[in-house]
Amino acid sequence: MLKIGVRIKRLGCISWTSICLLSACASGPAATQTYTPPPSASADNQVVAVQAETPVPAFKAGRFALQIDTQPPQSFISSFDLTGGWPDGTLNIYNPLGLQMARLEWTAQSARLIQGNQVGYAANLESLVDKLTGTPLPTAALVDWLGGKPTPAEGWNVDVSEWHLRRLVLERVQPVPRTVLRIAFEP
Repeated sequence: MLKIGVRIKRLGCISWTSICLLSACASGPAATQTYTPPPSASADNQVVAVQAETPVPAFKAGRFALQIDTQPPQSFISSFDLTGGWPDGTLNIYNPLGLQMARLEWTAQSARLIQGNQVGYAANLESLVDKLTGTPLPTAALVDWLGGKPTPAEGWNVDVSEWHLRRLVLERVQPVPRTVLRIAFEP
């Protein structure tokens, strides 16, 4: 029994360290590049240094809960991190212990799901998400929602009343089944 407790503590420490490292990577300063033009033969030319910020890739992390009112009802609770957006991006989904359950990668032309040693392909992200959840979801809006953008989508109510708490609540009212997606973002 003591060994199990030690293992759980180690797993918790590893998960916490991973979260800290991910958040440190996500909030680090933007890299800058300096460019100095080469000197020319003309004596009256000036040498100017120009600094340009390198864009930091979009990265969001948090937790989500998806409830689908089917018979029997379905629900999923996971944490996630999102890199990129629409039409190209990567979504990692983790179980409550912080272990990776799945990785979705997509481009405008294809989508791929990696779950352990299994890899599944689809023509697009929409059909892949439909296979995963059993219900059609507006994938372009979904990617925006997970990225922290309250994008409207047909048939969905987007509730931003808890945005000050870094939360979005999204409810599909049509078509049935009713689906509720709650997203809480990490700072």
